[in-house]
Amino acid sequence: MRSCSRIKSNNRPRIGRIERITTDFFKIKIRQFQPNPPNPRSIQLESETIMTKAKQWRVGIIGAGTVVTYGHIPNFQSIDNAEVVALCDVNQARVQEVATEYGIPHAYTDYREMLEKDAPDIVVVATPNVFHKPMTLDALDAGAHVLCEKPLALHYADAEEMMAVAEEKGLVLTVGAHYRYSDPVQACKAHVDGGFLGKVYAARTSWQRRHGIPGYGSWFTNREMAGGGALLDIGIHALDRALYLMGYPKPLRVVGATFAEFGPRGEGLFDWGADGVDRGVQGVRFDVDDLTWAQVQFEGGSVLHLNVAWATHAPEEFRTQLYGTEGGLLLDGFDKYMLYQDLDGKPVDITPEPPYGSGVSSYRRLVENLVRHLDGDPDAEIIPPEEALIGARIIDGILRSAESGREVAL
Repeated sequence: MRSCSRIKSNNRPRIGRIERITTDFFKIKIRQFQPNPPNPRSIQLESETIMTKAKQWRVGIIGAGTVVTYGHIPNFQSIDNAEVVALCDVNQARVQEVATEYGIPHAYTDYREMLEKDAPDIVVVATPNVFHKPMTLDALDAGAHVLCEKPLALHYADAEEMMAVAEEKGLVLTVGAHYRYSDPVQACKAHVDGGFLGKVYAARTSWQRRHGIPGYGSWFTNREMAGGGALLDIGIHALDRALYLMGYPKPLRVVGATFAEFGPRGEGLFDWGADGVDRGVQGVRFDVDDLTWAQVQFEGGSVLHLNVAWATHAPEEFRTQLYGTEGGLLLDGFDKYMLYQDLDGKPVDITPEPPYGSGVSSYRRLVENLVRHLDGDPDAEIIPPEEALIGARIIDGILRSAESGREVAL
């Protein structure tokens, strides 16, 4: 069985043969397909270094929080023709500590100074959400391509403005919704594009935590700084996973409801985020959602149900399910999926056998694809402006619907 680095956004592989290995309840396993071998510019999976084209890309990162140390710094540093030359954070002690730990030569507390002195080719914006727009616009004005952490902006109109500026300047602006690059999602995308499901007419997607409120008392739980809670944090990932598989249909209307039942009581907390306060501190601000439900209707009649929660009295889950006229699929968690179809009029569950992918993390592929895209590789898939804006429009509509108590036309 051939190994793979990723599944291309176009020219996806054909679905593999189905092999019946047991007759119990007509459950079968599918011999997992693999994409075509990568071209010479693709990554070398067996080494720590990703081989791309020769141009050296200078990377500057704004923000020194957990997502940067976990996702951005190590993955950019793993690419042979990218160098993280500068790091910026308003917390001087933290930025110096992180820069020293990862061998980053320049540390700043003023991002404008970083843009001026180091002139990075690529800027990562990974700060509290309220700063995404001004920092991205400043980076674009400085001539840099931008990878902005999700959400792109607090409001759809701001996201639209940011994309318009990037287009005007001929620069790339993309967003860090990285779970679409995971091997299971890429495999499911190939099944959908290959026609296994037929017409997809409904979907539901959920990321539900039991105790998962991050950064309690920090910007995460401050509406002015974050713009929202679970919806703008993990909800964007759940939404992108479903929309990506559905082919990003045009949304027409949305209805949503938001709740905050755990956070205001200091319950359901999770140790994520560098700025959280101690759990026992009284009077902590929490005015964002810790649970959001929504339903979106698309052109052509298809619908999507979205459920996201930081904290619930319910089982934890990260699931995306598609319903098609010829088959269905369920993405369950981060590393497995199931296919459903009828054979000879009998219901069949299809379980792809792991390992069925490259072993490359979704964050690494997010970063790798950006660099390869800038290198001119047409097969390096990044989130295009039109998809980023559809997601921003839906999120904006959900929040407006929740506030008004009415359906919102998009």
